[in-house]
Amino acid sequence: MVESFTLALSGGSVARVAQTRPPVAIVGAGAVAQALGRLMAAGGEPVVALASRSRSHAADAARFIGVAAPSIQVVDYSDVPRLATRVLIAVSDRGIEPVGEALAAAGMRSGAALHTCGARGPDALDALRIAGVSCGMLHPLQTMMSAEQGVNSLADVTFGLSGDREAIAWAGEIVEMVTAGRGGALHIEADRLAYYHAGAVMASNAVVAALDAAVILLAHAGVKRDAALRAVGPLARTSLDNALGSGPRAALTGPVARGDAATVAAHREALRAVDPTVAKLYEAAAGHLLQLAKQRGLSGDSVHAVELVLGKRSG
Repeated sequence: MVESFTLALSGGSVARVAQTRPPVAIVGAGAVAQALGRLMAAGGEPVVALASRSRSHAADAARFIGVAAPSIQVVDYSDVPRLATRVLIAVSDRGIEPVGEALAAAGMRSGAALHTCGARGPDALDALRIAGVSCGMLHPLQTMMSAEQGVNSLADVTFGLSGDREAIAWAGEIVEMVTAGRGGALHIEADRLAYYHAGAVMASNAVVAALDAAVILLAHAGVKRDAALRAVGPLARTSLDNALGSGPRAALTGPVARGDAATVAAHREALRAVDPTVAKLYEAAAGHLLQLAKQRGLSGDSVHAVELVLGKRSG
């Protein structure tokens, strides 16, 4: 188990801060719940209870968070309202509404509740809102494969926030606590969350898809998967660094940027032999790259030549 993160406050300071803050419960036992729970407790949030559908998973999560919150209890949903006035709900997207309904049925009538789903706003917790609870979203713009990785990767991330005033105020405190002031927050209107979350998907999941497509194409060139991943690693990292440092338009290179229609045509011909999803991904990416190239000043003739190639249909 990785233990390479550092507490923002000394043990005594954490205890003093915790005594002045409302008690917190966490619902959920996955990587996000564990990582946020441990960092919140380490920053002085009095995490007193953890609930999950699986008692054994809840116990494992409590042990992980318990490094920073030794007194945390494993409880049922029905116990949460009597133990805490603030609840962090870190469950699957489809589990948010049932959890909110269960907490409302158990008597939660005040305080604040936050969920960690980037695609849903406070409406996902309407049962609690109607009952009088301030509700919102606290979504870390970070991917987490494990709780340990999450603890170490949340230090300087940005969080998406949306919801009611009291809930958002608490969310802002959590961001400050978890990132020790090195992170940031994006305040998103509830009716614009689909744009926000789609952007997050493009920056994370779509990158994974693009790398997998690259490995598939290299396999058709005779390169084994492990060797392909090693080969594209430096290229992908440098491209990412360039795009983040100078902006995507300035970082653009390659055949589309040059208006090299012949090379793009050769690629499309080769793509006939691969999984259709790879071909569609290439064509969609090339179409957007062409828009960036136009913004960079690619000549009209070159743009038209590439458009003609991309407008052809395979098969």
